[in-house]
Amino acid sequence: MNSGHSDHHGEGAESAGEIDIFEHAEQDKPVPHATAYRVRIDGETVKVDMVEPTGELLLKKIHKRPCAFQLIAEFRHHENFVIEPNETIDLRRKGLKGFITAHKEIVTIFIKDKPYEIERGERTVAEILGKVGESPDGYILLEEKNGPPLPVPDNAPVKIHGCEVFHTQVKSGGSS
Repeated sequence: MNSGHSDHHGEGAESAGEIDIFEHAEQDKPVPHATAYRVRIDGETVKVDMVEPTGELLLKKIHKRPCAFQLIAEFRHHENFVIEPNETIDLRRKGLKGFITAHKEIVTIFIKDKPYEIERGERTVAEILGKVGESPDGYILLEEKNGPPLPVPDNAPVKIHGCEVFHTQVKSGGSS
């Protein structure tokens, strides 16, 4: 029994409900207007319900953040270019096959709720504190992971992947 007001006839419906942009690029056909677009990002297919999403929105669809990853649009004729987080891309653009992500070399970390750029990899506590004009002599570096911020040992390398959150705290003078 059909209850309610269904005008849709399933897969064969005339109104383009969801369009797979990869299939259209492969067949070199223009992408029609649709209510949603199926987009491949790093081989994973995600649904996007707007024609001009931002780079950040597309990264969020695969649980990645612009502080650590860049989004690269891939076209049929082997052209690739970076889509910035606040830049939009028209999913109906001719030849657009999908997207890949790449780990940035220069990533963004957050210290005292402000963004700072730093090279990915192992960094020193002094290097991170230096971003905010502080040093291990007078300050403790705290890293927020899955709970309250915890102190980072001054002599241990800090692995930076991007998006890390740090806080600083004045060292208390006196004996420890």
